[in-house]
Amino acid sequence: MGRKYIVSGENLTLGTGNVLAAIQPAAAGNAGSILAIDRVEVSQSHNATSAQVRLALANRNTSGTLTTTSATPNPVVFGGPVSGITGGTSPLTAAKAGVNSSADSGGTYVNGPVFAPNNQGGFAWIITPDYRLIIPPGIVFAVLFLATPGDTAGWSVNVYYDEIY
Repeated sequence: MGRKYIVSGENLTLGTGNVLAAIQPAAAGNAGSILAIDRVEVSQSHNATSAQVRLALANRNTSGTLTTTSATPNPVVFGGPVSGITGGTSPLTAAKAGVNSSADSGGTYVNGPVFAPNNQGGFAWIITPDYRLIIPPGIVFAVLFLATPGDTAGWSVNVYYDEIY
């Protein structure tokens, strides 16, 4: 069976930092120590007004503070093995995943792909295999808004990943 997982957050009201999801791989040599991001989805269910938003798929160092709501990865393969990543309120700790930041300070983000989708249409980034983002130990993968959207309520996020080691 595959080691494929999803981290989800549903109907979120954005907090400080605008981080929708953050995942840090496990320490080297452990299950979940190298992740390959396969797909990212962001949508909003609260707003009836059309507006562009600015999203980034980024990596963050482990300096400072990043506090989130714990989000336990679920297997995409029904009956598949448990992820080497667990839910946690600080994805700056190895092998933790969280959604919806409530505090974010002191860290540095490096943007990967950036996007400007419409809030009403939803957003799906489906990566071709050659361009999957590979996340090694000690790096935090984040899905975040580069600017606070006009309406901060009703956001959902899904991050699909493979544990390739």
